Amino acid sequence: MQPKVAAQMFRNLVTQSGGKEAAAATIASAVGHSISLGSLSRIENGNAEVPLLWAWALMDATHNPCFDAYRAQVAEPPGDACPYELIGETSREHGESLEASLRAARSETAQDWAQAAVEHREAADKHAAMAALCEARSTGPVPLRGQGG
Repeated sequence: MQPKVAAQMFRNLVTQSGGKEAAAATIASAVGHSISLGSLSRIENGNAEVPLLWAWALMDATHNPCFDAYRAQVAEPPGDACPYELIGETSREHGESLEASLRAARSETAQDWAQAAVEHREAADKHAAMAALCEARSTGPVPLRGQGG
């Protein structure tokens, strides 16, 4: 994602959430630690990357899925992906998500739980990409079990 686009979308989410103070409070409640207004300003101005957990917290609060919608628009066609490469990536992300969950369950810290959420979303993205590849190379969408399949 282009840094200027990400900064603008983040700035819009901050505005929609009620300003920097409200955005910081929303993000802090999601990640379990305080957020500085200076960090928000650096991100809004494109001088720092947008942390995914922060973006997700604001998207959930504002019901504005702008980052997800942008990502969906620029995704590569699933049928062109290398199945072996995607299988390897899916396996790696799946393992990382389980490892992060075990770490979180053992430590019970908010940061470990937040990291586990990130790892599971990344794994879910790879699983969805693999499903899209399989559907693209088959006859089309495949219904889930129990839903006409």
